[in-house]
Amino acid sequence: MQIGAHVSISKGLTHAVETTIKMGGNTFQFFTRNPRGGKARELDTADIKKADHLMEKNNFGKLIAHAPYVYNLASVKENVRRFSLLTLKDDLIRIKEMGVPYLVVHVGSHGGQGEEKGLELVMEGLKSVLKEIPEETQILLEGMAGQGTELGYTLEQLAQILQGCDYHPGLGVCLDSCHLTGAGYDLADFTKFKEQIEQILGWDKLKVFHLNDSLFPLNSRRDRHAKWGEGYLGLETLKKIVSDKAMEQVVLILETPNDDLGYAQEIALVREMKKRQ
Repeated sequence: MQIGAHVSISKGLTHAVETTIKMGGNTFQFFTRNPRGGKARELDTADIKKADHLMEKNNFGKLIAHAPYVYNLASVKENVRRFSLLTLKDDLIRIKEMGVPYLVVHVGSHGGQGEEKGLELVMEGLKSVLKEIPEETQILLEGMAGQGTELGYTLEQLAQILQGCDYHPGLGVCLDSCHLTGAGYDLADFTKFKEQIEQILGWDKLKVFHLNDSLFPLNSRRDRHAKWGEGYLGLETLKKIVSDKAMEQVVLILETPNDDLGYAQEIALVREMKKRQ
C-alpha cells in the first residue's frame, strides 16, 4: 500500500521525507510552488539526492506533485491560459529533475463561456504540452466537485479530455473522495463506482486517489474536506475504499484538515483497516 499525506517542501525534500516517515507514510504529495502562484524555489540537487537515498532506504512509493491553483487552461483570458501552459511545462521539467512521476492538475473553470468551450480549450492546451512532456512524467487530471464553473466534475468529462488528447500516455486521472461526493457519486456502493470507472475511464487511468471525508453531503457541488469520520462519507465508506483490492496499485493521499499528528493517526487507521479486510 502506498499511503501518505500532503506535506510542505518549504524546508526541502529531505525534510518532507523525514516528516512522512514519522507519520508512518511511504509517499507524499507536495505543491510544486506556492498554490496561489509565485516563482518556484530553486531545486537543490544535494537535497534531492539525500531525499532519494532516504526514500530508497524506507521503501517509499511514487511521490505526487500538485500544481498551483492558479492554473486555468479553460480561462476566458488568453494571458491566463498562456501563463498556465508555460508554468505547467516548467513544473513538468522540475518534477522530472526531482524524480517525481505525477503532476496533479485541476482541469480548470470555463468562467461562463460554457462547458464545451472550456473543455475544448483544456484539450487544446494539453495537446500542446503533451507534445514535449518529459519522459516518465504524467499529468493527472483531478476530478472536481463542480463548484461554480469548474470542469472535470464528471467521469465523462475526464474521459472526453482523455479521448480528445488521443489517450496520450502522458495523461492520467486523480480522483478525490470529497470531490466525488460533492459531484454526486455515492461511494458507499464502491463496487458500483469501480464499475463506472472501468466503463467510462478505464481502471488503468486512475493513478492517485485523495482520501478525504466531505463536510457537505452527496451532490452538494461543494468542495470542503473533513477529517476522517467527521463528514458525510463516514468511516465505513472510507474503509470500503481503502480495503478494496483494486486500490492496491493506486497511490493514496490524505488532504484532510490535519497537522502531522492528525495525519499520523489517519495513516495508522488506514493501515489498520487494510489489515482487517
